[in-house]
Amino acid sequence: MVRAAALAFGLALIAAAGAPAEIVAHGVRDGMLALGPKGAPYVAYVKGGSLLIAERDAKGRWSATKADSLSKGTQLMAFEVGAAGPVALTLSADNRRLVLVRRQLVGWQRVRIEGRLPARTQLGWPGLALDRRGLPFVGYTHWRFPSYNTGLILATVNAAGRVRKEQITAEGFPKSYSPPPAEPVLIGGHVHVIESYGFRGVVGTLEWLRRKHTWIGNGLDAGIGDFALGAVFGGVAPNHRLYAAWTESLSSFDGAAPVALAERGSVSITNLILDRALTTGLALAPSGPEVAANEWVGSADLGLAGSKYVWAGTIVHGDKQVELDGWLAGLAVAPRGRDLLLSGAPGLSWFHSPRRLSPRVSIDATDEGDGSIQVTGAVAGVARGRVAIYRERPGETRVLIARARLSGSGFSLVDHPTARPLVYRAVYTDPSTGIPYAALLRDPVS
Repeated sequence: MVRAAALAFGLALIAAAGAPAEIVAHGVRDGMLALGPKGAPYVAYVKGGSLLIAERDAKGRWSATKADSLSKGTQLMAFEVGAAGPVALTLSADNRRLVLVRRQLVGWQRVRIEGRLPARTQLGWPGLALDRRGLPFVGYTHWRFPSYNTGLILATVNAAGRVRKEQITAEGFPKSYSPPPAEPVLIGGHVHVIESYGFRGVVGTLEWLRRKHTWIGNGLDAGIGDFALGAVFGGVAPNHRLYAAWTESLSSFDGAAPVALAERGSVSITNLILDRALTTGLALAPSGPEVAANEWVGSADLGLAGSKYVWAGTIVHGDKQVELDGWLAGLAVAPRGRDLLLSGAPGLSWFHSPRRLSPRVSIDATDEGDGSIQVTGAVAGVARGRVAIYRERPGETRVLIARARLSGSGFSLVDHPTARPLVYRAVYTDPSTGIPYAALLRDPVS
């Protein structure tokens, strides 16, 4: 997730619960998760001036290898693992140099995709796909200021490291107020490229596909908005339908940032599945698409100065939502269950669930009018155990106020906070998986 820095939110990630977990990288705030062809998990992340790739062995031990040296501010943009091993994309701090890094038989290969751009030209968030041999396709855009013209490019890298570029659009279409993100998707052996843009109050998302000697763009979605915020994710599900997910900036509607999920079969349908969240992944399972995103409560929501946030990792599957404690950096459909990558105080943590995650925790808070707050909630399907209850304010270290005992799946306690406004969070740690299910109160207590 380059995510926090690249999205210009200046985010301070909150601490995850102290649940038993497999720590992949101590002190690291962001990373990306991918599974190998046989389901083995890999995590890519930036630490100091290095790109590191961590692997988990059969005994459950994680080991990291340095894949590349990075200039200051370089961010990880995409990560996949294919038949030939891990492949990552990194983007320089000025959004002008794009590099692909992949494992070779001996060591790592560094391939420059873009490095010499004209003045006032930047790169949009790139996407990465691997074919059956593990060879990469990279989709990305050139964005020019102040014309807002864009150019969509598909780059392929052969086994020897030679780059071939194909210009999909070259006449400045579509214009966009920000660099459009792109995502290549392999469909029946052919590559399609998804691109999302925003201009003059309209956000549009296109699926580009090759027709003979040219490319045509089919509309996946169009609606009111500013532009896509962050990456666009896409893929083909087991039902052979194309899905894409992304976040749209909608600043004219109280700073809304809805998450869109598009489905293309014989027709295209788009649903807004969250009102305000940053999308970090799309997992395509036989039971349907699952979108990973991060909802937030910010300083402004509490009437406080500054731009700080507390985060709630969220997985959306159909009409169901599962909330987790901390920033959800990665979600993957494993051969048996789901793999998760969460960011918190210890660093990056990996979790595995033997089944699809289901909704667990709820929370509510009532001001009693005498200085006390009644905090109540429940953990679905759990009759015994304890729930950690926290007071939280954006930009401050959260405070554990109780470990409430469950009674008939519910919990209740009375708190006497010394500072308001604030929000509460309940965290239930699954004893079998260590996954910290949670519920963050969205309406602040004043």
